[in-house]
Amino acid sequence: MTAPSAAPAALDGSHVLAVPHGTSLLDLARAWFPTAAWSREPATAAQAAAARPMTGARFRGIAVAPPDPAGVLSLDGVVEVVGPYAVGAAEARALALPAQDSDLYGLPAAPVAGATVHPGLVTGWATAVARRTGGGILPAARDRALVPDPAAVVDLTLWSAVPLRPDDALPLVRPALSGSRLAAPAPPAGGAPEGFALVARYEYDGEVEVRCAHSREVPVVLSTLDWREHGPWGYHVTWHPPDPLELEVPQPSQLHVIARQRVAPSIARAVATLWRTVGGTVVDAGGFVVPHEEVDARARPR
Repeated sequence: MTAPSAAPAALDGSHVLAVPHGTSLLDLARAWFPTAAWSREPATAAQAAAARPMTGARFRGIAVAPPDPAGVLSLDGVVEVVGPYAVGAAEARALALPAQDSDLYGLPAAPVAGATVHPGLVTGWATAVARRTGGGILPAARDRALVPDPAAVVDLTLWSAVPLRPDDALPLVRPALSGSRLAAPAPPAGGAPEGFALVARYEYDGEVEVRCAHSREVPVVLSTLDWREHGPWGYHVTWHPPDPLELEVPQPSQLHVIARQRVAPSIARAVATLWRTVGGTVVDAGGFVVPHEEVDARARPR
């Protein structure tokens, strides 16, 4: 998708992340970079208005540069994201970004000396944020716009402190994932829970796997929450489409999209049911917390 180079001049030479106006970028940053913080907070509307250069005959001929109202968000103490710069829906459309009131943020287009994070991680985070929020990215070259499909990834994981045995989990997920069955032998009766996998297969839609496993590594975003809100048991609900390669292409076939639309509500319903049983926190494939209200919304057929 071709994009004209009409972004604010202050962002020249930077990659640009566009998110819907009013999005809290700090919360999204801490999902991947827990120490992220504003080293300079963005000016409020009132502060920006108060800082405008004075006009009138008394000040004529005096050149005063207006202060930059943008903030500086430090991801790791070195790598900085600058913004927001607000643009209207028409301006966003002209940049080949989603046609909505947006906030633009500048990201480094080259490695930053002394940074503790790899540039690829920053780019991956920006792409995940764009997908999560329904935003987009303009590369520094301004030769195209990247607009990830928010509906492209339907997998969810519930992180809980409570393990279920497979014979308890199966009747919970079957109403949402019809035909679910145990994919591996269950542990001996009375034995300690060791995890399990359930699978539901569909003729045209591939299969959905529910895998419960204890993990020593959990998503970074969980470190920002109270420890009582999650646990080491991950209930991973994953869709395996008929053609897995279609997960990697920006414009999958219509058959893939239709299958995804049929499967996505079932995944959300299964996760919602598990959450009501064992509690915990739901995290999407991008590493961001998914509120329960959103899980319920996803569970409604479209």
